[in-house]
Amino acid sequence: MPAQALAPASDLPVVNLCSAQITVTADGNATPLLCHSGALNVQAWKFYAGVSASVLGLGLNPTQGQVESAICDDLKHQHATRPEETSGYQLATAYYGWTFNLDPAKVVCT
Repeated sequence: MPAQALAPASDLPVVNLCSAQITVTADGNATPLLCHSGALNVQAWKFYAGVSASVLGLGLNPTQGQVESAICDDLKHQHATRPEETSGYQLATAYYGWTFNLDPAKVVCT
């Protein structure tokens, strides 16, 4: 699949893209996030674009604080659940090549 910026991202991904049918799980998540090749599943990205828009749109070089703020914004304003936001963060990490040691389930939002 050709490289393309996936909304709400404005940057091109640093990982290859693929397209695989997703399955929605009981906790509201969708799988698979990645294809067998390790490429990012565009269908999963589109699924999470509605609930994890803040974290998916951060770009290539955010600070850890900006990522944490985006996670909290998604939880508060996009009505993402913690499991959904964890998957959204995993997609963003793959898409942008982030190397943060961050667990979205443990981010404290004020």
